[in-house]
Amino acid sequence: MSISIKRGRGRKYLPALVMLGPLIAFMFIFYAVPFGNMAYESLHSWPGDEKPHVGLSVFQYEKTTQKSRTVKSLKRTFRISIISTIITFIICFPITLLLLRSPPRIKVGILLVTFISLASSLIIRNYGWLVVLADAGPINNILIWLKIFEFPKRMAYSEGAIITALVHYCMPFMILPIYGSLLRIPASNAEASLSLGANAWTTLRRVILPLSMPGIFGGTMLSFAICMSSYVTPLMLGSPSTAMVSQVAAEQIEVQLNFPWGSAIIITLTLGSFLIVFIYAALVSKVMRVDV
Repeated sequence: MSISIKRGRGRKYLPALVMLGPLIAFMFIFYAVPFGNMAYESLHSWPGDEKPHVGLSVFQYEKTTQKSRTVKSLKRTFRISIISTIITFIICFPITLLLLRSPPRIKVGILLVTFISLASSLIIRNYGWLVVLADAGPINNILIWLKIFEFPKRMAYSEGAIITALVHYCMPFMILPIYGSLLRIPASNAEASLSLGANAWTTLRRVILPLSMPGIFGGTMLSFAICMSSYVTPLMLGSPSTAMVSQVAAEQIEVQLNFPWGSAIIITLTLGSFLIVFIYAALVSKVMRVDV
């Protein structure tokens, strides 16, 4: 009897295992194995190190936390990523509410613009922002015409330019998860809140926002991960003084051929990102009382 029950359970989960099998294999081959090799490489010495060692050690991680450039780039990366994610959410959440309550034609137009943005090249977008934020670009010209500035202000090749481009790039990844979460909220919930005397702001804060938290969590995590791992955007719109961790790691691996230290920088960035995600998930679960 017990054997037949176990077989029944096995057959029940068999379709899910068959569907997830290719994904698990893909993640193992193209993520877990390279990540493990990189972690193993980060424990070795490099011939150009001040004190080369034999065997495995955490010397490269100690160097990562002691070198001022890597520490500053780590702090800068986390700061830019968090600020970009917050700004993206502030911009995109009202857009999703508008999308939810818009007539079909406007809704199709907003979704079409969102998908077109996803399809456009990142390099083309960055070149576009270089033109817009240039000293002789339209923003500086408008500000000078409005007599806000007397002379052009340096906007490109700065942290502000990086944040602007990252927000633009992350908007579709924030809009779509939140919109999908809002679609699953019955309209009767908001109607019941309003009928019981709550105003629109209270309904949004106490009803809509908590129920849409799974989509908000997904959108913010996607945006944060994209910002943390960005390389092309800070390379094109930033400067050596605004270098992010990905640029420092790429310089060590591609230019200096220092694979152990470059691997240690990447592992440090990855573990730091995971730590922030876990803390954020715990806060959302505890404060909003939502499973994410």
